[in-house]
Amino acid sequence: MAKKSKRRASSSSSSHDTITMMVRGLRRLVIKKFGGMRRFLLITACVGVILYCVQAILAGSNRQIWDVRGSWNLSDSRCGVKCENNQLAFYVRTGDGNKAGPTICFEGEVLISPEMKNFGRGLNIISISEKTFDVTDIKTFDTYVEDSGLIRFLKKMPAETVVIMSSYDEVSSSLKEDGKRWLKYFGSSGADNLQFRDGFLMIGQKGLKEGHAIEYVVKRKNHQDFSDVMEKAGCFSLPMGPKRDLQQLLPQVIHQKEMQLGPSIANCGVPESCGPHSFPVSVFTGEGNKIQPEICVSGHLMMTENLNNGGRGFNVIIVDPNTGIPKMISRVDTYTYDSTDLEILLESLADRDIIISLVADDGAKKLGYMARELMNQMGSGLIQNLRFRDVWYFVGQKGIEGFTQLEQISYAGFEGEWPKAVKKAFCVPRKIKGQKIVPDPDVYRNDARREFCKKYDGYPEFCDPTHVDDFLKPVGVVDKALQNHRIFSTPIVVVPGLNHNALVRTLETTLMQPGMKPDMVAVMWDEKFPEHGDLADLFGFRNISLKSSVQYYEQMAKAMRMIDVVYPDSSHVIVLEEELLLAPNFLHFMSHFLPVLEADDSLMGVSAWNYNGFEKLSGNKNLIYRVEEFPGLGFLLKSKPFLKILTSSIHKCCKDRAWAGWQLSVDYKGEILVPDMSRVFRQPYQGADTSKELITQLFGRPRTTLLDGPTPLTGMSNLTMDLYEQYLNHNIATSVSFPITDLQLCVQKVKDLDVKISADEKRPLVVYYMQDSPSDYSLLRELCRCFGLFAAEHYKPRNLHRGLLRFFYQGHDVYLVGSATEYFKLKPALVSMISKHLLQR
Repeated sequence: MAKKSKRRASSSSSSHDTITMMVRGLRRLVIKKFGGMRRFLLITACVGVILYCVQAILAGSNRQIWDVRGSWNLSDSRCGVKCENNQLAFYVRTGDGNKAGPTICFEGEVLISPEMKNFGRGLNIISISEKTFDVTDIKTFDTYVEDSGLIRFLKKMPAETVVIMSSYDEVSSSLKEDGKRWLKYFGSSGADNLQFRDGFLMIGQKGLKEGHAIEYVVKRKNHQDFSDVMEKAGCFSLPMGPKRDLQQLLPQVIHQKEMQLGPSIANCGVPESCGPHSFPVSVFTGEGNKIQPEICVSGHLMMTENLNNGGRGFNVIIVDPNTGIPKMISRVDTYTYDSTDLEILLESLADRDIIISLVADDGAKKLGYMARELMNQMGSGLIQNLRFRDVWYFVGQKGIEGFTQLEQISYAGFEGEWPKAVKKAFCVPRKIKGQKIVPDPDVYRNDARREFCKKYDGYPEFCDPTHVDDFLKPVGVVDKALQNHRIFSTPIVVVPGLNHNALVRTLETTLMQPGMKPDMVAVMWDEKFPEHGDLADLFGFRNISLKSSVQYYEQMAKAMRMIDVVYPDSSHVIVLEEELLLAPNFLHFMSHFLPVLEADDSLMGVSAWNYNGFEKLSGNKNLIYRVEEFPGLGFLLKSKPFLKILTSSIHKCCKDRAWAGWQLSVDYKGEILVPDMSRVFRQPYQGADTSKELITQLFGRPRTTLLDGPTPLTGMSNLTMDLYEQYLNHNIATSVSFPITDLQLCVQKVKDLDVKISADEKRPLVVYYMQDSPSDYSLLRELCRCFGLFAAEHYKPRNLHRGLLRFFYQGHDVYLVGSATEYFKLKPALVSMISKHLLQR
C-alpha cells in the first residue's frame, strides 16, 4: 500500500509541473504578442463588446422601417420597397382626419385604400397567415363605438397570425381595457397611450411578446382636430420576435377527462326518477357575493366554489344529450372581463348539445349583445333582461326551435340590492321542446324594440342590452299655461340623412319635448332606408316613405310638399333636418312665435339655430334677432308661402343645405327670427358636398346651446318690423363706442382682440366701419374674425339685417354698423370709425 501511495504522489507532482510550465509558456506568449497581461485583457474586452454589438445588429436586422415623405410609388417593386428574399414588404398610411381613408399594402398588393372605399372609422386590419403569407381577412372595427367585435376577431384568429392595422378618424373612445389587452397579445406596447384622435399603425403577430410589434402612435396636438397623417414602409421577417404562452389567451374550458366529480347527490335532489329520456339537474344561484353558486348534473355536484372553477359570472356546463354526462365546463367572469370567451364557447357547440348556464353575483356588467343573442338562439327568452346583479339560470339546447321552459331570472333591487336566490331541481329532457312564445312573459321585455335591434345592425346605444327593453313614451306638458297651445297641433317633419344613429338621437330628443303629440310628428324617409320607417314606428311617429333622392335638398323638397298631403290644414310647420339634437326647451321656445309670425307678413319663420352662437359669444336667453339669412336645421315656417317657393323655384333658391345658404328672399321678401342662444345642436358634419371652410366655421368650433327647461321669452311684440326698427335705432343712438384701438390692431392682424368690457356699463356698444358699397363686406369680415363670429373668406357674414350685424359680447349688445347702411346716419360726429386703410398692410 505504501508503494502505491508513493506512485500517486509522484504522478500528482508531475501533473502539477506540466500545468505550471503551460501557464508560464502562455504568459510568455501573451507578453510577446500583446506587450503585457493588462493590454491583453483590455483587447479581449473590446473584442467582446464588438461581437455583442454585431450580434445585436444582426438580431434586429429582420426588420427595416422607413418614414415615407412625398409621393410613394406602390407599383414599384413590393409596395414600393425592395426587401431580402426572406422578408415581407409593406406600406401603411393612416387616415387623414375624417377626410381620406387609410392605405395598407402588403407584398405589392394594395388591400385597403381610399380608392377601394373598403375602410371605416376605427381600426382597419388585414390578417395574414404565417405559413402561406396569404391574406386571410380584411376588417374594420369602429372602436369609437365599441371594441367587442375587435376582441372576438383577435381571439378567434389562429396562433401566430400576422396583422397589419391602421387608424382612421378616431379609435380610442371605446377601446377599453380588454381591447387594449388583446392588442398587447399581438405585441403592442403603445395601445395604453392611445388618446382621442391619435394616429396609430401596427404590424403584430398573435402571441408576440409585448413591445415587439412594429408600432407607431402619433399624438394629436392641442390645436389640431386630428393627428398628423403617418406613413411607414419597410420589410420584416417571421417570426417577428419572442413569443408568449398562447394557452393564457384561450378560453378556460375544462374537458371531460379533466373534470373533478363533486359529492354524490341522489338524483340531484329531484324527488322522483327522471326516466330514461331525461337526466336530473339542480341549480342554486348563490346569495350575493357571500355564498357561491352550485350546479348538480346526473347525480354529482359539478360546479361550485373550489370545484371546476365555479363562481362569479357565467357558470356553464355543456352536456352530451346522448348520455346526460357533462363534457365541457367553463366559467366566464363577465363582471371583470368581456364576454367574447363565452361567445367563442357557444359558437363551438355541436348540434343538440345541451347547455346549463347560471349567473351568480353579477354577469351583466360586460355581457355583450352577441353573447345574449347566442343564448337567445339556444332557447333563452329572458337573457335580454339580465341587468346588474340579476341572477339567472337557463337550460337550453343547440338547434332548439322556440324558447325553453327551464329558465328564470331573479331581479336585483332598484338601487342594486342583492336579488333573492333561485334554487331549483328538475329533469332535463335529452331533446328539449321549445315554445313559440316566452313562458311567463316578463314586464321588462320590449319585444318591438328587440325585433328592430335583431333586424338592423349598427345601433350600439339604442340597442344596448342595458336599455333595449326601455319603452319610448312622450312627456306630458310641464308648463300648464301651454296645456292646449297650438304649438302641439303644429306638424313636426323629420327629414333623415344617412346617419341612422343621429336619427335615433333626433327622435329621442323630439319625444322628450314636454307636451308633444306623437301623431303630429312625421318621419319622411328615403325609400332606400326602410329602417328609418321602422324607427318611426317604434317611437309612435308617422311613417312616410318618399321616392329616393340623390341630393338631400331634393329629399327636403319632397318632404315639404308632402306636408300639404298629410297635414292639409296646417298653417305652420316645424322642420328638423338631419343629425339634429333638440334642447329640452325647443318646443316651448317655438310656442312663443306663432302670434308674432301671424302679425307680421315680413316674417317668414323662426330658426332655433344661431349662425353666430359660438361659445363666449351667445349667452342671452331672451335675445331674438331679425336676420336676412335662413339658418335652417330646426325651424318653424309659414307652410303655405314656403310650399309655394318650393313648387316654383326650388332649383333657384335651395340647391344646398339650408345652413349653407338658402336664398328664400329671392321669391319672398321676408326675414327669419333667430335666438342668441341656440335651441338645437347639430352634430359635427362629416359630408363632402360643401366647402370645407364653411363646415369648419359652422361646425368645427364649440357652440352654446341652451339646455335649461322651459324659459319664458319677453318682448315678443317688439319683433314686428316697425317696432324692431324703433328698437334698433334707439339702441344704436344711445350706444357707447366700442374701444377702437385694440380692434384696429386686430383688424391689422397685429394682435388678437382682448378687450374687457366693464360690467358697470349697461348701454349697448357700437362699431362704425367704412364700406365702398352695400355689398362690400371686406372690412366687416375682418371685424367678425376679431370677435369670433362667422368669418369664412368666401361667404357673406351671417345674421345680417339690412346690412347691420348684431350680437352679444361680454354681456352687452354689440352693433357693427357699416357706412353704406341706413343706420350709419346715427353716428355722432366725434365718434371714430374703422377705416379700410387698415386692410392695406
